Amino acid sequence: MKLEPQSIAGEPILRQLYATVFTGTKLEKLPLFFDAKVLDHYRQNPNFQIIRTDTSGRLKKTGGWSLDFGISGEGDSIIQVALESLAGRLPESEHEHWLSHVITLPLSSNYVKGLIRPGCLDDGPIRPW
Repeated sequence: MKLEPQSIAGEPILRQLYATVFTGTKLEKLPLFFDAKVLDHYRQNPNFQIIRTDTSGRLKKTGGWSLDFGISGEGDSIIQVALESLAGRLPESEHEHWLSHVITLPLSSNYVKGLIRPGCLDDGPIRPW
């Protein structure tokens, strides 16, 4: 699966989402992205149901939790779930499975290390860009 960056410049609803995030409100609305294969784990399990429309879906455990998601990517290969849904609905017993299917654009691992453990990182000389 190849991830292509998508600009939000021409997408008013995406701009609205990120503009709210920039103000510090509604951070919980930010999506995390997953390989849609994360759902394969549930497809043959009779305790779960997966339903969808063209661009949205729901994973539901019979008598239990549910998770709404968006569908995108070539061949419906990517799903996205808002942080609020993951933190509020996905049981801890499912976390490892979902973590193993997270996808992202390339990240700077040193930048992420600094977010997790603030401090000085030896990452080469400081220079103008």
